[in-house]
Amino acid sequence: MNLRPVLLMLEKLKEWVMLDIYLVGIGVASIKVQDYAFLQPGIGLLAFVSLVVLSILTMIHLNVEQLWERFYPQRPAQRADERLRVCLGCHFSGYPDAKGRCPRCHIPLRLRRKQSIQKCWAALLASIVFLLPANLLPISVIYINGGRQEDTILSGIMSLASSNIAVAAVVFIASILVPFTKVIVMFTLLLSIHFKCEQGLRTRILLLRLVTWIGRWSMLDLFVISLTMSLINRDQILAFTMGPAAFYFGAAVILTILAVEWLDSRLLWDAHESGNARFED
Repeated sequence: MNLRPVLLMLEKLKEWVMLDIYLVGIGVASIKVQDYAFLQPGIGLLAFVSLVVLSILTMIHLNVEQLWERFYPQRPAQRADERLRVCLGCHFSGYPDAKGRCPRCHIPLRLRRKQSIQKCWAALLASIVFLLPANLLPISVIYINGGRQEDTILSGIMSLASSNIAVAAVVFIASILVPFTKVIVMFTLLLSIHFKCEQGLRTRILLLRLVTWIGRWSMLDLFVISLTMSLINRDQILAFTMGPAAFYFGAAVILTILAVEWLDSRLLWDAHESGNARFED
């Protein structure tokens, strides 16, 4: 039985499992709809919290590298030479097979990921374009007794702050601070690669790890809106729906996640590889 696709998928799925963010979205949506309806937690919420806790524990203790070693053991390289490659799929360091593939996961081995910079720039610039209408257009629309009330991301945060400043701060960080921080950091990293920056390598590696970890939390606002839509629906008296900005915001978040995914971090080390050891902060 070929388990290689399953093991490769496990490594990629970790970034897209967002049950913990969805749970936070449930809490934010519950606070947001207090002015319109009374909510009482049911047994399903307890089951979902248990699911979130178990999924987090599974992700923490799931070591894909150990699974690779168990099902597809490979002898490590005894010495380093020019043919030695690092596989970005299974993280095996060794020599390519006769077809130029990783001997463990059969992914083609290259010195650098193909067109990494081009794809990263394309995703980043597209996300910047989408972030503009995402923050200027209404992201949610609520109909109350025939009247229409629109909220942008910022106005929704301000209205939420009037009832709960802590929750509003969480939404502000996830919906505004995180996306723009990711764009600025990725823009800085790409420019440093383009101009072969030699200083601050450690800082840039830490920044890349940071945006990799925080990127998922930008989905919080979309989860809140979708949950609010399902909680508030009273036909002609009260209705809640997404605004046009929701599409642009979701596209921007996904594009920034892909930009981080497509960036080959080894490009940051090229100055050190060329023999220039001045890479410390």
